[in-house]
Amino acid sequence: NPLVVGNHVYLSAGSVSFNFANVMKYAKHPRQAGRGKDISYNGIFCLNRENGQLLWSFKTAGDAMPTPAYAEQSLFISTGDGNIYRISAADGKELWKTHVGGIANMSSPVVMDGRVYVSMSVIPGLYALDVKTGKVLWKGEIPGAVNTGMGDVSPAAADGIVVMDTVADAKLVDGKPTMDTVVRAFNGTTGKVLWTVNLGRGARIPAFKGGVPMIHDGTVYVGTPVTSDYTAINLHSGKVEWTWKVPNPGPAGAGRGAPTFYRGMLYISTGPDIYAVDPKNGRLMHRYHVGGRFGIVNPTIVGGTMYLGNSWDWVNAVPVKDVNPNFSESGK
Repeated sequence: NPLVVGNHVYLSAGSVSFNFANVMKYAKHPRQAGRGKDISYNGIFCLNRENGQLLWSFKTAGDAMPTPAYAEQSLFISTGDGNIYRISAADGKELWKTHVGGIANMSSPVVMDGRVYVSMSVIPGLYALDVKTGKVLWKGEIPGAVNTGMGDVSPAAADGIVVMDTVADAKLVDGKPTMDTVVRAFNGTTGKVLWTVNLGRGARIPAFKGGVPMIHDGTVYVGTPVTSDYTAINLHSGKVEWTWKVPNPGPAGAGRGAPTFYRGMLYISTGPDIYAVDPKNGRLMHRYHVGGRFGIVNPTIVGGTMYLGNSWDWVNAVPVKDVNPNFSESGK
């Protein structure tokens, strides 16, 4: 996703590919392989928001696909060769670099209370690093995390708590491959596990593995394409408050993108549809059919219009009132 701060647009780029040399290296030494290594366009690019002029670029050896986190006039990024960087948002100069291993997939970092939290794949782990120095403060795990599961989901953080989820515990049931989705909350300072919730078992899903969590006002909202559900969980206790099943998930399952909370309503884009869901009880208020397929995407809402990317190479602009007929921009 593009990240806009002031007059700058920051773009992350990279490839999911393993070239032949990396495939052979992975076969011999799985912990030393890198995703997208030696691809010429890996890195972060800064453009002028008004005219698109390239202001600077920061090249990386491994892929830099995840959207950067912005804090303290800096960008925090993770890469496919197991590195985490802090770079200056003004000129792209490296401020620190920490190697943790594993590979970055689609998981963006998040910054809270002087720490940056990053999830990596293949060697699954959630890392907490000191924002100023890059020192690793702790590493959290989710038992049974499947392959790229943790690196495919961005952590969410609020009130000193970091929430992470992944597909886990893959096994055959009646001869068919299945997996769970597990959500875990960590103390942001110490890494202590606060609670763990299993969202249920379902058929193994293709490609992106997991649902991106979103925290609002003490509640975690998270989907899972394993069961095509969205669930609300109390951030502090881990109590499940409600679960809503997506009525039209499509063949690849639904529940990848995070919900968007706007003026008292959850807006969820998943499968070929956009939904308005009551955040208090999970009740479906309205459904709007667009077509195509919404993957790892959540609505961006500005001025009564929601903007969305679609896996069928569309950009959609949809009036919020079409998704929620009771919507009023005035909030009345």
